[in-house]
Amino acid sequence: MKRLMLPMMVGLGLVWGACTQSAQSQLVAGLQGTYDLSRVNDRLFVTSTDRNELRVLELNPDAQLRRFARAPNPLEPLAIPVLPRPQALTHDVRYDEAGSEQPGPYVYARSNGSTLISVVSAESLREVVRLDTVALTAALPERSVGPVTAIAARAPAAEGEPSILYFATRENTGARLWRVRLPASPEALEALEGAYDVKGFGPSTSALTASEAVSSLLVLPAGRLAVSTLRGETRNPGRSFWLDPEAGGAEQVLDFAGGQVLKLFTHERVAEAEGRAAVAEGTRIFGLLDPSNCAAAPCASGVLAVESATGVVSNDATGYRMLPLNAGAGLPTGLSLSRDTRLSVQPGESRTTVVPLLGIVPLSTGGILFFDALTLQQLNTGATWASPEQANTVSATLSFVDVVGNATDATADLTFSGTFGTTRDETYVLAYQGVFAGMGVLERDPASATFRVPALLDEERLAAVRPGDRIVLLADAAAQQPCGTDVTVGEIQRDSPAVGSDTLVPTGALPEECAGYPFFQVRAAGTQPLVLGGAGEAFIRRMGTGDLFTRSKSYFFHPPNYSGRAEDLAVSIRVLRNLEDTNRPLARGDRYVVGTRSYFAPYLISVDLSYSDLRRFRLPGPVVQARVGDTDFAYIAYPSANGLLQVTLTSLVSGAANAQGLLPYQ
Repeated sequence: MKRLMLPMMVGLGLVWGACTQSAQSQLVAGLQGTYDLSRVNDRLFVTSTDRNELRVLELNPDAQLRRFARAPNPLEPLAIPVLPRPQALTHDVRYDEAGSEQPGPYVYARSNGSTLISVVSAESLREVVRLDTVALTAALPERSVGPVTAIAARAPAAEGEPSILYFATRENTGARLWRVRLPASPEALEALEGAYDVKGFGPSTSALTASEAVSSLLVLPAGRLAVSTLRGETRNPGRSFWLDPEAGGAEQVLDFAGGQVLKLFTHERVAEAEGRAAVAEGTRIFGLLDPSNCAAAPCASGVLAVESATGVVSNDATGYRMLPLNAGAGLPTGLSLSRDTRLSVQPGESRTTVVPLLGIVPLSTGGILFFDALTLQQLNTGATWASPEQANTVSATLSFVDVVGNATDATADLTFSGTFGTTRDETYVLAYQGVFAGMGVLERDPASATFRVPALLDEERLAAVRPGDRIVLLADAAAQQPCGTDVTVGEIQRDSPAVGSDTLVPTGALPEECAGYPFFQVRAAGTQPLVLGGAGEAFIRRMGTGDLFTRSKSYFFHPPNYSGRAEDLAVSIRVLRNLEDTNRPLARGDRYVVGTRSYFAPYLISVDLSYSDLRRFRLPGPVVQARVGDTDFAYIAYPSANGLLQVTLTSLVSGAANAQGLLPYQ
C-alpha cells in the first residue's frame, strides 16, 4: 500500500505543479517599463521599455487563452525587439464608411530623445524596419537633426494604398512636422531600402517657434491631422490646431480655453438612437489638460472637448459650454473613447447600462474616472433623492450637539439653502462661545496684565476679537484646568499688519486664584457668540441671532436646469434661535453642525491596494477599451507595477476601492 501511495502522491504533485505553472505563465511576461499600449484588433501591444521590446497580449474570448503571445519556444512569451527604450506607441488608423475606426498593418514605437522610429508588423509581430529620421530627411532642403517628439499614422484608404506616418521633431530652429509614405506590405517596405517618399510640412499661418515642442499628433477623418504643442515660457501653454498635410490652405485653431494640452483624442461615429441625433466621427477633439502652465486662472486639469469644425469648446447636454471633466486635482494620464460600452451603473440617475460614448480617464491620484463623452457630462452616481426631497435640489442636515455630545434636530433653529451644481458635500460648525482659530492655547507673560494674540480677520476683513469677548486662563498647555472666572476683553490695541498680532487689555484685575496661570484662550461672547468654521477653514465669521451667512461658488457640474450662470448660491445659513433666551440657555461648548449634501458623485473608482497582487498598481498610465467576446474591458498600463490591469467594466462599484473584476498582467 505504501508503495502505491507514494507514486500517487508524486503524480498528483506533478499535476498540481503543472496546473500552477500553466496559470502563472498566462499572466507573467516579465514586463519592464509599461509606459504605453496600443490595441490592433484582438491584440494589445505594450512597451517593455527596459528590455527594448514590445510584448503582445492576445485578447482571446476564452479567458484561459487570453495570454501573452508565445515565442517559437512556447515556454517563453514573444518579445519584439525594437528601438532602445520604447516609451510611446501608436498604430495606423482610418475611419470606414460606417464611421468606425479601422487599424492598418503597422504599430509604431518611439523613444524620448531619439531620432528613431520602429515600424512593427501587427500581423507577423516583428519589427519590419527601424527608421532613422536624420537619414530619412537627409535629401530634403531642410533636414531633421532633432529627436522625435510625437507620432501618428493613417491606415491605407484602400488596397494598394500606403500607410502614412506623421512625426514631429524638435529642431534648434523650432518644431517641424513630417510625413512619410510606407507600403502596406511589410515585404514591400523592407524592399525600399531607404527610398522613402517623405516631405516636411507645417501650419501656413504661423510657423512653429523655437520654444515649441509638439506633444501630440492625432489622425482625423478627411485627411486632417491635429497637432498640440507645449511651450517652455511661463503662462504660455502652447497651442492646438488641425491642418491638412496635403492641402496647404486648410487649417483650424483649436481653443482649449487657455489650457495646456498634453494629448489629443477623437471618437468614432455615434449612430442616431432614441431621439438622439447622430454624431459624426471626429466631430469633437478631446484634450487632456495640464494646469501647470495655463494662460489664465482658474486653471483646471481633466478632459475638455472642442468642436473640430470651429475649434471652440463644445457645449454639453444643457446647451452651454462644457466644464472640464475631472475628479479632484489628479492629472489625467490617458483617455479612451468607446461606443456602446456596457458599464455597471450604481443607483442614481436613470441611465441605461450601455453608454453610447464612454470616456475612461486614469488619473495620477490612482483613480479611474468614467464619464459620458456624448453629453460631455459626468456620470453622476450620487443623484438619488428620498421621497420627501425634491429632485435636482440640495439639502443639509441641521443638528444641535450639546456639550456632552447629544445630537438633536435643529431645523427650528437654523435654515439652509443652496444650488444643485454649486453646493458641495461640506460641514459647517457654529460653536457657541467658541474658541477663535489660533487662540486655543497661548502662553502669556505672568508679569504683564495684557494678552498678545494673533491678528485674526473674518471673510469681510473685520477683526474677529472684539470688546466683551472672554479670556479664559489655563493652568496647563493641555487646557484641562481652566480658571473658573473669565476675564472680559475691554480694549484691543491693534498692532501694525507687519507685526501680525493684537494686544488685549482686560477690564479690571485678573482673578486672584488664577493670576499666575501661564496659558490662556480667547472665546467669543456678546451679541455674536457663534464662531462659524468648516469646509477647510478654521474661522469664517461670527454670527448671532438673525444673522445670515451666504456664499456663491462656481458650478462644478451643470445640472439639468442649468441657466448659464458662472456661479450661484452655494451656502446660505440663517440663525433663527434667540441666543439670549434665558428659557433656553446655551452652554459653552454647544454647537450647531450643518452638513450640506450635493447629491453629486462622479463615477470614480480606485484599485484596492490591500490585495498583494494589486499592491503595486498605484500610478496608472494610458488606457484602451476592448470588447472581448461579449464583455467590455479597459486595459490600463501601470508603470508603477510594470504591468497591465484588465478592468471588467460590468463588475465595478463606483466610489469604492475595487478588486473584483480586476486582473493584473505582468
